[in-house]
Amino acid sequence: MRTGVGEWYLVNAQTVVLTNDDGIFAAGLQALARALRAAGYRPVVVAPDRGASGASRSLSLHRPLTVRRLGEDQYAVDGTPTDCVMMAIFEILKNRRPSLLLSGINHGQNLADDVTYSGTCAAAAEGCMEGIPSVAISALTGRDGEFYFDDHADFFVQSVLPSIGRLRIPRWSFINVNFPPRPAARIRGVRVVPLGRSTYSDPIARRRAPQALGRSRKGWIYWIVGEPKSLKKRGTDIEAIERGCVSLTPIHLDLTDRRLLAECRKLFP
Repeated sequence: MRTGVGEWYLVNAQTVVLTNDDGIFAAGLQALARALRAAGYRPVVVAPDRGASGASRSLSLHRPLTVRRLGEDQYAVDGTPTDCVMMAIFEILKNRRPSLLLSGINHGQNLADDVTYSGTCAAAAEGCMEGIPSVAISALTGRDGEFYFDDHADFFVQSVLPSIGRLRIPRWSFINVNFPPRPAARIRGVRVVPLGRSTYSDPIARRRAPQALGRSRKGWIYWIVGEPKSLKKRGTDIEAIERGCVSLTPIHLDLTDRRLLAECRKLFP
């Protein structure tokens, strides 16, 4: 398998796997598919048949998967984003290795520690593990809930992807891109930055359970919610977005803590 790639962006009509975690009908994914086609690429969309946000790198191990062909190069899988990548590489395109895998455009941010929850980033991680250059793309929503998917898709394909194509992306690494909540004309450039650190405040919301749901613990139901709270943002992807820039972060899948590894070896020589 390849350990890197260079100059692949120069060849039009290349096969690009396109997936997401918001579902195959999501506006962000469809906008990116249109922008890729307009630029001469051939996007093969293999995406969940429903929303799978927060799925991370989960797999459907205990049930069979089904795939529906919705049109030319459009496939809906009743599984997770990682399931979709596996189906794309090993079944749908098994005799035509893709040049690139794109995951997104996600409806919402994947900044800082959010990447560990993200099905969008997990799909890119799965692609890079198979030796395919992979990019996760996300867009923040504006104050009134608006997105700029067509703008962001065109900006990515025309202004970001050509430069990424000059990289030799090592296997086990992928690129994470986030767009600020503004149209392309107001974007203040692309910033290459590390991930920030974040957590969530008040992540559990408790509500009275409707009778239709039956009896829960003391009649309550619970929602995972909360507002993101930045722990480290200076010089990171969080700050880049706040300044109106596109953030671009290379991510490596080696999760080993090297410092703690050395400390543990002292205790267990």
